[in-house]
Amino acid sequence: MKQQWVDCYIDKLLAIYPQIQSYTAMIDRWAFIPEWTATEVDFNLKRVLETEQRLFELYGIRRQFNSGWIDEALQSGLRVLLPCDLYYMPHAKVFYGVEHAGHYIWVQKLMPDGSYQIFDDHPAFNGVMAGDALRQAHEAMKLPYQALEPECERISDEQAVQYIARMLQSDSFHLGRFANQLLNTDLSPNRKCEILKGTRHMQHRLNGLLRIMDHAPLPVSGMEDMTMTRQSVTNYIDGWRATVNLALKGMLVPVETVWDRLEQRLHKHAEGDRVLTEAAAQIVGNLELASDGGRTRS
Repeated sequence: MKQQWVDCYIDKLLAIYPQIQSYTAMIDRWAFIPEWTATEVDFNLKRVLETEQRLFELYGIRRQFNSGWIDEALQSGLRVLLPCDLYYMPHAKVFYGVEHAGHYIWVQKLMPDGSYQIFDDHPAFNGVMAGDALRQAHEAMKLPYQALEPECERISDEQAVQYIARMLQSDSFHLGRFANQLLNTDLSPNRKCEILKGTRHMQHRLNGLLRIMDHAPLPVSGMEDMTMTRQSVTNYIDGWRATVNLALKGMLVPVETVWDRLEQRLHKHAEGDRVLTEAAAQIVGNLELASDGGRTRS
């Protein structure tokens, strides 16, 4: 089964540590809260980062946040996750054009000619990038890079299930509240379309819930209901994608021609998070059933 892309950081982390049960890493990747001003769109990632730290503790992953450049870390055998601006990365142009966007790549090796072997699952690229270009892409972000020890602990599936059942909460979905806030703000329709556009890449993070459904050791007895729930979550994600696409259209044509439809969609989204909260509760219930001895899928 092809895995849905979630976010640039967590999927690189799973590439570095394939021994991590992937479904544990998905918890709360979707727990971002959109925030905006008259000119900017940003995201509160407090809960995302707190849960990420819990994942590191679960698997005993050791990391450093380093300033400066990466050569010493690479030469000492550490794994480097480098924040970069996609605007300066030639292989990303087909996906992002001339857009500035934050991104993480895994820098694997310093080559003899001063270039770097990198891995980037989205956009798909596994090749060499010139040293000057890579440094420029990183320095534009003004963030430290992460240097990680190459090994992590292995945990049992039972421990992973216990972690999921403990950590997967129904209060970590915020797009419904975002839709309601956007409806009630006094900003112009054009600005609201810009804000919606600014969320489009973050919405991939909702795929983390699908990844849990697809890969966690859920009991066979609940799979029919889970299949229906998965389709409901997929429809929710597709609905938001359609809303953002309509907002993009509103930036290209007179916004009045699409705004009534956008408002209708936002009203629907404002009530839609129930699909996600019920899915989370169902997953936890099924995991508890599996822990009590129910036969799980292979």
